[in-house]
Amino acid sequence: MSIDPYSNSPCGTDKKIKFYCAEMIPDLEKIERMVAGDQRVAALEVAQKLLERYPDHSVPLFYVAVLQMQVGTEEKIVEALAAFLSKHPDNPAAHALNASYLAAGGQASEAVEELQTALELSPQQLHFTVYEAMGAVGQALLMDSKIPAARAHLMLQSSIAPEDDDMAMQLLMRINSSRELPSLLKTDPTLAECPSDFPKKEEFEAALVEAGGGRWRKAVSLFEQLKSAAPRNAALLENLAVLSSTLGRNEAAIGYLHSYAAAAERGDFEAAVEAEALAQLLSEDPGPQYDMVNVPLAVADLEALLEKLRVDDRANLLPIDLSQLADGDNPPPKIAYWLLDRTVPESAEGLTVENAPNVLGEMLVFGKETDRDARLELSTIKNDKFDEAIATVRDICGDMVGAAGEEKKLGEIPMAESSLTWSWRLPDSISAAQKQALTNERRRQALLESWTAQPQPALDGKTAQEAAGDTSMRVKLAAAVLVLEKAGQAQQWKFDFNELRQKLQLPTLDRLDGTQVDIDSLPSIRLSRVDPATLDDAVLVKVYGRSVISAERGAIRVFAEALLARESLAGQIDKGELYGQLARNCGDSDRAIEYLQQAQVAAVSEGKSPGMWKLAELGLRLERRDAVESQALLNDLTRNHMQEPEVARPLMQLLYQFGIIGADGRPTNMPPGGAPAPGPAAAPPAGGGGGLWTPDNPSAGPAPAGEEPKSKLWMPGMD
Repeated sequence: MSIDPYSNSPCGTDKKIKFYCAEMIPDLEKIERMVAGDQRVAALEVAQKLLERYPDHSVPLFYVAVLQMQVGTEEKIVEALAAFLSKHPDNPAAHALNASYLAAGGQASEAVEELQTALELSPQQLHFTVYEAMGAVGQALLMDSKIPAARAHLMLQSSIAPEDDDMAMQLLMRINSSRELPSLLKTDPTLAECPSDFPKKEEFEAALVEAGGGRWRKAVSLFEQLKSAAPRNAALLENLAVLSSTLGRNEAAIGYLHSYAAAAERGDFEAAVEAEALAQLLSEDPGPQYDMVNVPLAVADLEALLEKLRVDDRANLLPIDLSQLADGDNPPPKIAYWLLDRTVPESAEGLTVENAPNVLGEMLVFGKETDRDARLELSTIKNDKFDEAIATVRDICGDMVGAAGEEKKLGEIPMAESSLTWSWRLPDSISAAQKQALTNERRRQALLESWTAQPQPALDGKTAQEAAGDTSMRVKLAAAVLVLEKAGQAQQWKFDFNELRQKLQLPTLDRLDGTQVDIDSLPSIRLSRVDPATLDDAVLVKVYGRSVISAERGAIRVFAEALLARESLAGQIDKGELYGQLARNCGDSDRAIEYLQQAQVAAVSEGKSPGMWKLAELGLRLERRDAVESQALLNDLTRNHMQEPEVARPLMQLLYQFGIIGADGRPTNMPPGGAPAPGPAAAPPAGGGGGLWTPDNPSAGPAPAGEEPKSKLWMPGMD
């Protein structure tokens, strides 16, 4: 390829090739031709020979570093980067390459600092290595669970990306649409403008300019200098919090968020609460925890023990493949049971939260091995039910089990989190409506009674009950409730959190008049509170789009329903998509099926195929084990929609994951609607059932005890 001598040098300086390295043009053209032809090893040899002739020049140092990163060993990469950095410490490309290398090695914090150095050294036109480093560092931060920092880096890269590179935007969209990530962590970083009465306006504006160019570290330094003279200025504290989080400096961000919340409390209580909530989410302190333990008990007579477990209904057979529980060279257990606190009733009639059977733990029975006697292993949480679990095992097994051996710690679970989870073994005859009502009531008790009684690090070790009424804890307590509410919305809990706020003497979060707020700047976590009746058509469409992008489930439901009800928008909106979003976000399988069927009707009326919505319904029907309906849908899809690419492949994936076809595509003996007829060994515990099938979670299994499945219902476009 021909190199323009009047273009900038390829190594990261802003000097022209003609005046900086004209004598190297033939070699550079040779290197570029080899790279274009994927001959990188040969290109590296040319670059190394060029470096021998010009050992201190940045051009061969740059090429050697780049090519070593592509084809060299770890040792050679480090050596090449060190040489480039030591001889040209002011070259932005040297630092950008090092940032990418550190990011690839999982050193996210160090990579951020190197990228900041590269940005600070860069001329107005960024070198391509600096651009690439933004994406590499963003992904490293994402892997390090520093979500605000990852999003900030990817947003910066996306803002300057060429038209043919949308990788940063695609990753951002995946992050934003994730229902597993709290909304507050996905809030776009925005900086406060300089207050009108701030005495050093020029310095404040200069810091904003640095921040706007991605030079966040330099902006932090400038804002910190201003803060020394105005330590409680809310705008400074807000900007320092935002910039610290974008740099991945979570500890510093937490400190600034606490200070901002304290400064903003009187003027803007809700903003103070949101800042404190973000600080709680950034904190890595889980607070007091329960141990999850395995307790071995010696078995005196294996056959007698197995008989006692067989006849006692508090030992409920686990529907699992025991061979999967083999541990290396150790054989699998003979049998596995859930340990229940009471017998499962034959009928769900009269079932209440108080008399529903609870799962106390899991029992595995092992036979005699070469170096170990027969034993029963109980896995459970060492909480206030631990003694009951041990006593129940002994009551069932009698003198067939001996003394407990040494406990083995399996893990930990925060006490506050444990208070919101439970495990039931409900009767097989229970209806979906009964199960939902029971779950809603149990969750209400957990939130109002159990959660409020647990000590929490966010409340300085106090319980919510202890913090209630304490004015100094008001913001922190409201923030803890907000964090909990957003988690509940993501998991589709049926609970009005204003009831919890009232119990804890906190202000309630009420409806917002869309004409009285700036919709464009309104934090996404407040969108669900906006009254859609106060929005005109254009704004309603806009806020619905924002809700989908930020995966705000409550807001999606509110605005999708409002859009469907607007006669003025008839023919201008995709009703199928709206019904599909409602199905995904309603948290009730019966209602979800109704929405999916409405989506099918809407698609037909709009001249579109309803196949994708039928496929979504089939996934839900299979999950519910609706055999008759599943078979009818399957027949319909295979007869009428297999020519549609968006249906054919996902359908085969779905059938394979439910065991209806094998890996070879041939039918198995498993009927549509799933699995054998329900029985004690086939039914899941915990009021649960598995997660809804999705292409990105095809092996969804039982949800955590007492929780709705976290997996997403399959929707068109998610393949």
